[in-house]
Amino acid sequence: MLAFKNNIYNCSSPGKLIPSPDSDYDSRFDPRHFIEVALSQEDDVLSFIERQPQEYWREDFLQFYPHAGKINSLYALKEILKILKSGLRDMTCWHQMTPYHSCFLYDVIVRFSFNYNHDSEKLVQLPELKGKPVLLGNFISNYFFDQNFLVDPEHFNSLEREDKVLLGYDCPHLFGVINGLVPTPDEITLKESTDYPYSVFV
Repeated sequence: MLAFKNNIYNCSSPGKLIPSPDSDYDSRFDPRHFIEVALSQEDDVLSFIERQPQEYWREDFLQFYPHAGKINSLYALKEILKILKSGLRDMTCWHQMTPYHSCFLYDVIVRFSFNYNHDSEKLVQLPELKGKPVLLGNFISNYFFDQNFLVDPEHFNSLEREDKVLLGYDCPHLFGVINGLVPTPDEITLKESTDYPYSVFV
C-alpha cells in the first residue's frame, strides 16, 4: 500500500481531507482508482517513447514528464512505474515513497487529469464520477505531502543547508530529483513499514 498524505485505500477513515466545493464529487471520487487508472496508461506512453529514434528521447521525456523526465533515463522511468504499480497493489504493508516516485506520479496525474477533463468519453475511465471533471488541485492538496520536487534547481542549489532544513528541503534524494540525476536502485526502492501511517482520532 502506498502511503500518501491521506489514506487512498479507506476514504472513510479519519483524516484531514479538504472538501471540494462539490460534496457529490467528494463522495464519488476514489483516489486509489484514480491513481490506478492513471498509471495503467504509462506503459503505452513509455513504449511509444522507446519506439522513437533515441535522439528524440530527451525531448519526449520532457514532453510527457516535464519534471521526472529530467533524469533522461527510459530504464529509470520504467522502473519507477513498475515499482509504483506494485506498491499500489501490495496489501501486505505500507510503502513510503521517495521524491522520485512523487515527482513521476505528479507528472502522470497532471497529464491524465488534463486529458480526462477534455475527453468526451469520461465515463469509460472513471465511471464513478458520472462524467464530472477531476479536481486536480484538490487531489494534490489532499494526497501529496509537498511539491518540493518542483523547486527551481538554481534556487535550490543556491540555498545553504540551514535554509534547506528551514524550508523543508532536507528530504533524502530531493537533490537528485530537482537536479535531474538518474536515481540509484536505493533511491527508487519503496521503504516498507508495518506501522499504520495515519493518526487515529478518537
